[in-house]
Amino acid sequence: MAEELLSNMMDCAAKLKEFTAEDLKACTNGFHQNNLIGDTQFGKLYRGQIKLGFIGADQARAVTVKIWDEKSRCITSIHDEFLMVKEEVQFLTHPSINGHPNLVKLIGYCCEKEVKAVVYDLNPWDTLHNLTVKDYLNWVQRLNVLLQFARLLEFLHNQDKPYLVLNINASHIMLDWDCRPKLFDFGHITGGIIGEMTTLKKQIPISIGFVDPFFTAKGLVQYWAKKEYKPNGSLVHRSLQEDWGYVDEDGLAITELGMRCVEFFPRNRPTIKKTVELLGGLLVFQRFGDARPNKREKTFHGIGNHAGGT
Repeated sequence: MAEELLSNMMDCAAKLKEFTAEDLKACTNGFHQNNLIGDTQFGKLYRGQIKLGFIGADQARAVTVKIWDEKSRCITSIHDEFLMVKEEVQFLTHPSINGHPNLVKLIGYCCEKEVKAVVYDLNPWDTLHNLTVKDYLNWVQRLNVLLQFARLLEFLHNQDKPYLVLNINASHIMLDWDCRPKLFDFGHITGGIIGEMTTLKKQIPISIGFVDPFFTAKGLVQYWAKKEYKPNGSLVHRSLQEDWGYVDEDGLAITELGMRCVEFFPRNRPTIKKTVELLGGLLVFQRFGDARPNKREKTFHGIGNHAGGT
């Protein structure tokens, strides 16, 4: 399988490391619970650490390891058990994609029967889902993430052969220590070098984070929003309205944009280009610019480490 995978990659993929299952167990301390960042639609995400000298590293290197769970009901119907690893490697190493600041940087992969995984050059703050649940992000940081991620989608949509990411989910986005979003799951991506979605992949349930209102009359977020929305009103949570960076005009603007994005008919929704334009024009960016988290870094938990607070 490894030879077939490598033969399908571009020249830049030759720099990738082919990890063994034992390599990944060693760098995650046996996939220890203390190193678990969270679950994804298709598996799990771990913090890891590559030791000094491994793959030429001149110092210990913090990484992120994503593994696929072959027992997941989302992938048991796919006949090629290595398909998602193969597609992700092809996507992230393609010259038109490789190096985008809001996509993870790939170090290597593992294609063994026991472990199917990829390794990213990233020591993340956390996933967007975890940080949102813990309420760690202020108003400016949240808008920063929105704008950067919208620009990423615009970039993907503007390729010669546009990409569509159909499993967008806060659990599939990591933030680095400068609060930059990094998309890291591509199990439901179509277009570009990946091509059209196959019949088998169409059978995979779409992540709950992406529910097109056109296909579900009572979607989650849009149903709540339309129930609560009042013209010229804001749906921004009260705690965020009290944040030091909050501007009333932006609260109204972001609510209006959100309501347009959950319109039932696609033709009534703003294009991604228009969305980026509206987000970039918010007053908060003119007044405060970028905002960066002031948090201590989470570290890999080795054998001698104990779980700490988050």
